[in-house]
Amino acid sequence: MSRLSVLLVAAALTGAAPCLAQALPPGHPTTGAAAPAPALEEDAVVTSPTIPPGTIQVRLVNADGSPLPHAELTLNVQFNKIAEGEKKTEQRAKTDAAGVATFSGLTTGGDFSYRVVTRSGPAEYASDPIQLKADAGVSALLHVYPVTRSVREASVAAIVFVYVETRDDVFQFEVLARYGNRGVVSWVPEDARMELPAGFKAFKAGEAMTDVRFEEDPGRGAKLRGTFAPGQQQASLRFQVPRHGESSASFRIGLPPHVAEARFIVEAAPSMEIDVEGFEKPQVDVSQTGQRVLVTRRLAGRGSEGLPAFTAELSGIPTPGWGRWLAALIAAGLATLGFAAFGGKLGHQTQAQLQERDAARAKRVLLDELVDLTLARKEQRVGPSTYESARRALVEALSRVVSQNPGLSRKTRQGGKKAKKPASA
Repeated sequence: MSRLSVLLVAAALTGAAPCLAQALPPGHPTTGAAAPAPALEEDAVVTSPTIPPGTIQVRLVNADGSPLPHAELTLNVQFNKIAEGEKKTEQRAKTDAAGVATFSGLTTGGDFSYRVVTRSGPAEYASDPIQLKADAGVSALLHVYPVTRSVREASVAAIVFVYVETRDDVFQFEVLARYGNRGVVSWVPEDARMELPAGFKAFKAGEAMTDVRFEEDPGRGAKLRGTFAPGQQQASLRFQVPRHGESSASFRIGLPPHVAEARFIVEAAPSMEIDVEGFEKPQVDVSQTGQRVLVTRRLAGRGSEGLPAFTAELSGIPTPGWGRWLAALIAAGLATLGFAAFGGKLGHQTQAQLQERDAARAKRVLLDELVDLTLARKEQRVGPSTYESARRALVEALSRVVSQNPGLSRKTRQGGKKAKKPASA
């Protein structure tokens, strides 16, 4: 189950996240000398009955709101229909002397989605997705800002959420970096890295509407890419770290540039505790899905350039249950007994008596294990993944025992009618 939405919910567990586009959070590191952005029109996509249907009219302006003439624009066209699949095409146009470009003759309806994109050096600026109605066109306003490669020259800061879920064989991590830029200069990272724990695998970057994203840096971690224009942008990723049934674990995580606040969130059984280097004392809370979580955070000190790498210690992690191994042993024992009988190593009468006795014992043990497993899950001594896999193994073993020994079912049905003399050992 994806936790990206939970990361956003988690902000509410310890207080709402500050709006970085309007004001930097307390303790934010000092940034460059860029002045706060003046109150200008924001990028917008507006349906307009004065524009012909099937038409997108784009006005391209700079940070001051002045038109940008003779600039190249690309219209990305995406067609998506279940019966026909997905198809992507593009069209190009240039703005006129007034900074306006028009794309016409476009198909209306929900199967088509459009997006206006322009580039300025290493930066990319794009509109929100556009869907055209049959009775009106669309007017789009798009800004282009000055660009810097240096994070010190941009008024940017980030909140980073790290969410951890403990599974039977892996630790599942999800990371969300939410950047805010309150200046008038876009930041395009050149070497912005995030260190991930040793041995990480299954890296997957989250999809985004803009070019802001994480890319894998094999063996080291992730690189932050894209255009961080004035306003807010976010990038996400997920990865796994192998687990071998241990009850404790340690992870070292490095943060990308200019992180003003970091939050570390762990899905936690009652026995679990976390200790994160330099972070506040963890708080216990419950997510919207009813899962118990431990939450802690750290703010950057005034005058710093962001938060350093940190080490997180997890302890008291529930270890996988042993019901599956017991089921496997019982199943193996029955299989061995059957093989012995097939080979003529046991007499027919002895084999039948032994198999019936052992099958009854196996059935009782498996039923007892199911009861104990259910109780352990209720008390949160085992996690959901362990519970499901162990329960499945026990039920499958029980089904095999009953199916290979029809007499067990007959005895169960007859038990309520007439007590039977137990077979002698």
